[in-house]
Amino acid sequence: MAISLDQFKNIAGMLLALPSGDNPVSTVRASFPELTVSRCAADDMRDETPFCRAGDFDVFLIDTSNACWKIINEPATATGLILAARN
Repeated sequence: MAISLDQFKNIAGMLLALPSGDNPVSTVRASFPELTVSRCAADDMRDETPFCRAGDFDVFLIDTSNACWKIINEPATATGLILAARN
């Protein structure tokens, strides 16, 4: 399942509208059940480059098609997101 531009805009909008400190995972999962969504602290991803920033989060695209997840930069092959909280 690829992430379309419209889906990504919707997800970014959710993150931007979220009150600071709130966890967006359940909201994103409810709206996009086909995607794997995980959250961590931004420090946990410090050696990686985010696909974008939205609200209080660095957003990483992931490919979960194999046993080990891969961070990628191509929405057409992304099957999920890691939302890394910056606060």
